[in-house]
Amino acid sequence: MAAAPVSEVMESTPTSMNWSLIRWCVLAILAVAVVMRVEWFRASPRVGPAWQLRAEPSVFGFGAAFLASAVGAQILTLAFRLNDESPQLMQQALQRIGAHGAQLAVVAFILLARRFRPRGASTAVTRGGVHQHPRALLESVMMAVAGALLLWPVIEAVGGSIGAIERWFGTSTPAVGHQTIEILLKAGTHDPWWWLTIASAVILAPLAEEFVYRGLLQQGLKAIGLSTRIAIVITSFLFAIMHWTALTDGSRLVGITVLFILAVGWGMLYERTGRIAAPILAHAIFNATNLLIAFNS
Repeated sequence: MAAAPVSEVMESTPTSMNWSLIRWCVLAILAVAVVMRVEWFRASPRVGPAWQLRAEPSVFGFGAAFLASAVGAQILTLAFRLNDESPQLMQQALQRIGAHGAQLAVVAFILLARRFRPRGASTAVTRGGVHQHPRALLESVMMAVAGALLLWPVIEAVGGSIGAIERWFGTSTPAVGHQTIEILLKAGTHDPWWWLTIASAVILAPLAEEFVYRGLLQQGLKAIGLSTRIAIVITSFLFAIMHWTALTDGSRLVGITVLFILAVGWGMLYERTGRIAAPILAHAIFNATNLLIAFNS
């Protein structure tokens, strides 16, 4: 689960809203400057993800994981005999768990299958995508946290700017941009499905989506010969578009744009740490922060 943040740029008065947006824009410029100028954040020819799969199982594995998500959601729907009269939160929780669980099952199968890693095959490594020297785990965790903090003002500034333009033309962006958050806000914490949905959003979704998108797809595109930048852009675009149906009406322009920026940041994070744990952690931080803001706004 990922969505446009519930931002303080959605404040009530135009004056406070304008100042809030200006503040976020200034912070966004500073964040971009830090990433571009600070040596720690720059790409290193000695660091990168050691993705050993061939191009074919990586790219086709992404397609298989995408299809498996629909199958997994349907299996749990049938297993629990869900219908239109079933609680909405229960439906959301089971479908998300089924979808992400199926994706992880496909990823595990592909990564563990030896036949997908023959000698001399065209992989992201042989195409120059590695270097086989990922950063230390602690350093990667620190970079993930720093990346999450630096991405936040950027998405707030961009999302707030798009929202301001929409209001200028007489439309408005809803404060809650994701259907799952909307359902959670209506339900109470006493519902056990509430906690399962939270766990799925903060733990299961980042794990599944990062392995599928930043792992299988991004590294697979590199393995077929695309540059790292092009692979990140294509992966990020697909990641954003795939969330279209999960976004609420009126929030899709902001949501898709914000998700694309986040995905680019997570893709860069993986390439510059060499560890899939880094974008997983940054993704989890975003989802958890988004939920906290939604519940306290």
